Amino acid sequence: MKLFSNIPFFRILIPFVAGIIFGMSYSSLSFHGLILLAFLLFTFILGFYFKKQNLTKYLFFVCADVFLFMYGVNLVSEKKVSSKPLHYANFVNVEKETNVLAVISDLPAEKAKTIKCYLNVLQIKSDTSYKNAEGTIIAYIRKSPNDTLLQAGKTILFKTNLQEIPEPKNPFEFDYKTYLYNRQIYHTAFVDSNAFMVLPVEHKLNSVWETGLKCKHYILQSLKNSALTDRAYAICAALLTGYDDEIDREVMDAFAHSGTLHVLSVSGLHTGLIYLMLGFLFDVFDRKKKYKLSKFIFITLTLWFFALITGFSAPVLRAVIMFNLLGLGKIYFRSNVSNQLNILLVSAFMLLCYNPFFIADVGFQLSYFAMFGLIYFQPKFSNLFQTENRLVDNIWQSVTASVAATVSTLPITLFYFKQFPIWFFVCNLIVVPATFIVLMLALFVVLKLNFFAVLINYLIACLVWFISLFNSKQFGFIDNIDFRFSDLVFLSLLTVIFSLALQYRNHRRLAWAMLLLISWQFVSMLNSYTSKNESLFALYHINKKHAVFLKNKTQANLSKVENQDYNFHIRPHLINLNVGDISHKEFNYLQTPNFSLLILNKPNFLPRMNFGNINTLVLANNFKLQHKDLTSFKKLKTIVSDGSTNNFINKKTEELSRKFGCVFYSTKAKGAYLEEL
Repeated sequence: MKLFSNIPFFRILIPFVAGIIFGMSYSSLSFHGLILLAFLLFTFILGFYFKKQNLTKYLFFVCADVFLFMYGVNLVSEKKVSSKPLHYANFVNVEKETNVLAVISDLPAEKAKTIKCYLNVLQIKSDTSYKNAEGTIIAYIRKSPNDTLLQAGKTILFKTNLQEIPEPKNPFEFDYKTYLYNRQIYHTAFVDSNAFMVLPVEHKLNSVWETGLKCKHYILQSLKNSALTDRAYAICAALLTGYDDEIDREVMDAFAHSGTLHVLSVSGLHTGLIYLMLGFLFDVFDRKKKYKLSKFIFITLTLWFFALITGFSAPVLRAVIMFNLLGLGKIYFRSNVSNQLNILLVSAFMLLCYNPFFIADVGFQLSYFAMFGLIYFQPKFSNLFQTENRLVDNIWQSVTASVAATVSTLPITLFYFKQFPIWFFVCNLIVVPATFIVLMLALFVVLKLNFFAVLINYLIACLVWFISLFNSKQFGFIDNIDFRFSDLVFLSLLTVIFSLALQYRNHRRLAWAMLLLISWQFVSMLNSYTSKNESLFALYHINKKHAVFLKNKTQANLSKVENQDYNFHIRPHLINLNVGDISHKEFNYLQTPNFSLLILNKPNFLPRMNFGNINTLVLANNFKLQHKDLTSFKKLKTIVSDGSTNNFINKKTEELSRKFGCVFYSTKAKGAYLEEL
């Protein structure tokens, strides 16, 4: 294909990424290094033979694809720390308390009741002795007067039960277990305030990483001790170091709904802005571009220094490597779209070789797809309108860049976030340069020039006011978009085929794009029809709370829940069900031809009714079911307990269920209870 000839590394990356995804899905599979080496030699010999004989090269390409696929699978196996002999999981019994010696590997984050620490395990007590171990766990240490001793690089000894990360309890809920697994974290620990001690023994971290942490700590302390308001401090900390734990939920939602959430963390965007600014400043003094290599060295050193002061944030490291390679490409290769895309894909290949688990990181996906849009789509959009007015041209370039990045990342953002900001191009036009100015001013505050803090406070107040104007479901953003994996595939293919059809003026590709669009609409209508005509009862699991949902085709009813619980535990499922308007009427009885359900959620209160036809009983709010109560339920088959019932009552209810031959279902153990009606 012409596409592969123009961007050959795209052809290389496809089987490699497929192998990584396959290896992550089937983690037990790997290939021995000797087999890979033998297959590589065979592939090269085959390639030289075909070249010499002038025969078809298809078989060579197939062999190369198979090798890259196998290499991707093997890379996942090699990089997976849980398969190492010294991984701490090999020495731990999760049912017993364990003594763990570890070093704090990142800056501790303060939560409401605990201090969150990332720990690199050094030793695990197994039987009567300590054994060397490795691996990373997350510890939540209860707050105490000793919190100041918890610092990055300190060695800590603690005693606790290591807990496996639970799977999501509700349908389509955020999968925190998979999220941490892809970061190779498999256990968490909750440590009491008197169950740990910080040892005087210093354990050296990686010197580069440790330097980055010291810079990050210095920046946060400098910002906190300045004249910045709490909101300004939280936003500046996020911009400079990626520490966003103290940004309030309201501000985060407003930025998300305006399409500018990406500016609230140190990322490839800020690295790219610094790259462009430095390039512009250097070109002012080197109009004839005689010192390209000097320019590259200067920009490279500056970008790596920026990475250092941000604590070597992962998004910044990715961006710095990417821009380094792009800078090299501009020096030694022609700076056209194909070469830039090839260089972009080379940087992705290098990073995936370093850590194949990056492929599952949403930030990694968004940064590369956004950069693809800026390289491929932005010049095409920019050429649609030409002007000699520099101000108008700069505005137009900013708008087209925003549109290009949005087009290229649209399938991913819709799939993960289920919303679309309508005025993203207007907001980005104002917010991106404003936050970049705030970032630069924050650096002056770090350098103890505190009079800039007053200006930052004013700018951030104006910025929050501006994005709040677009924080409206009526005209600001579209929410609750039912966008599934099939939609992601269809939209991605449609974007690629349609853009190629326009680029090459190919009517056949345009016809394929229209056929794909029709197929997508047909599948979407089928999914929508199935969802809207489904009748369902759901008892969701929310810790210490009660939440029931009833859907009768297009009518839906949900018990009252707090917004935070709704957004995290329930909203993803309702989006998938294509639910529109929801009423909030309380109910405790449900009857269909084949199903009858009673909800008991008031302690020691049984309603006056005939229990003879009830086949499912839901217990909530610590309702204590008695032996005498069950004698009235002649057709009872299932007893369900939700998250608002404590463990003691659950145990007693389970014993009672066995006596009466009923199935006991606990949402704490099995997740949400769903029943199709």
